[in-house]
Amino acid sequence: MVTIHACMTYYGRKHSRAPIHPTARSSRAPKRFRNDFDRDLAAMARVWSMIRQGAVRWIGEIGRQY
Repeated sequence: MVTIHACMTYYGRKHSRAPIHPTARSSRAPKRFRNDFDRDLAAMARVWSMIRQGAVRWIGEIGRQY
């Protein structure tokens, strides 16, 4: 029996694939980093790079308007 509420619709779909577990994903990923700290440092470097690029673009937009 399928109950349909006013704000919710049930389509009755069943997924045939098994959910992806974190261990399955990590086994496929290449071993680029020695540990979590190195991975976090690389992620922070990417974040700082994006912040720098955004700041330069923002300053350029301000300069273009004046």
